[in-house]
Amino acid sequence: MKVAVVGGTGDLGFGLVLRLARAGVEVVIGSRDEGRAWQAARRAVEILGDALVSGASNRHAGKGCKVVFFTIPYEALAPIVEEVAAGLEKDCIAVSCIVPPAGVDGSAAEHMAGHLPKSARVVAALHTVSASIMQDLDRAIDSDTFVFGDGFEEKKTVAGILRLLPGLRPVDGGPLKNSKYGEVFTRFLIGVNKRYGMGYAGLKVTGLRDDDVWRKWGF
Repeated sequence: MKVAVVGGTGDLGFGLVLRLARAGVEVVIGSRDEGRAWQAARRAVEILGDALVSGASNRHAGKGCKVVFFTIPYEALAPIVEEVAAGLEKDCIAVSCIVPPAGVDGSAAEHMAGHLPKSARVVAALHTVSASIMQDLDRAIDSDTFVFGDGFEEKKTVAGILRLLPGLRPVDGGPLKNSKYGEVFTRFLIGVNKRYGMGYAGLKVTGLRDDDVWRKWGF
């Protein structure tokens, strides 16, 4: 499968690029600056040794990609999503990993949906997975991530990609409107990291067995 990571030059985005590419996924890094995208792609290949990673402008990042992850600042959501939307494949799955600042009504994922074609299906995930653990390839992620969306099949597709990342369990978080809870909890985890002088705080649902997680998705 070929996926795009828009914002793949940033901390979380680049970590996601590394993890996905190491798992054998072909990844396109999207950026407002195509040169920066290719620079990040070359860096990823240098780190991994053998990986299918390329760069593109935001407008062309989604070409041929079934899934596009958005790891961009909330403040840049509208212009970047609209730029990417122009080049998305029909029925593409757009994944919001965006965390808005406190006080924003609704969720970033719902706001993102308003800037995408109606044919695009929107899912939200990875809010509670830190950029630090994403980029530390010597460590398993050892965390859960809630996957939010209004359609089961698109959530299953995203969960199938995320299960390729060692230690990460994609847990069904319900409809897209629930994504606001994942976004809020991210800010709480950032505070935990600061108070304990660490960068790897995450979230795990106790009492939920691995078999139950995979059975839910039909894996």
